[in-house]
Amino acid sequence: MATNPFAHIICTPDCFMNNIGKKQIIYNGYHELAYLQNSHYKPNPQVLDEIGVKATNKYAIIRFVSWQAAHDVGHHGFSIESKRSLISKISQHARILITSESPLPEEFEKYRIKVSPEKIHDLLYYANIYVGEGGTMASESAILGTPAVLMSSLAKFCGTQIDMHSNYDLLYYYDDPELAIQKAVDLIQQPNLKKEWAEKRQKLLNDKIDVTQFMVDLIENYPDSLDKIKNT
Repeated sequence: MATNPFAHIICTPDCFMNNIGKKQIIYNGYHELAYLQNSHYKPNPQVLDEIGVKATNKYAIIRFVSWQAAHDVGHHGFSIESKRSLISKISQHARILITSESPLPEEFEKYRIKVSPEKIHDLLYYANIYVGEGGTMASESAILGTPAVLMSSLAKFCGTQIDMHSNYDLLYYYDDPELAIQKAVDLIQQPNLKKEWAEKRQKLLNDKIDVTQFMVDLIENYPDSLDKIKNT
């Protein structure tokens, strides 16, 4: 990264796949835990009233990205045909809510999420499933205890998503849209899905550190904090 030469320390999760060198400080957690750990985040059920659903109603969050970021070059997600297939099949089992970086085709507009952006984590928390092209939102869903199916040819290069899949079975990633859609359909039909994922989520939270506290301690006690981190 262009900013690395100017940094004194660079903090990365232990699942990060690159060795940055002497500046690297490795911690047992994820970036997303800094704002979604249960000690720092409390979901607001009022968001369900805003979208007109009851706690017993099933709904799915679907995320489409623009594929315009620098790291997206040469990678892909759902085609328009596979988007139609995904929406058609999931809508048989749950209400569809779509969030999209790029303009939506007119046929999908009726599914667009109409709540303010800061409430998206509340929607993810109460959702029955997340399916989409957005890796960060997939990771956030998994941390919140919502099954996540990520359709992205980038996921196999992301240590966070690999860790969530391999060690906690909270998230699944594919670069084949048909496999992603089939997995999502299979999951949404499973009974007690949210209960099962809540248990997996708790295992993850038990294993990981409090990332916010780690960063506060690191910054407030710097540079003495570096010795403590290196010793532990």
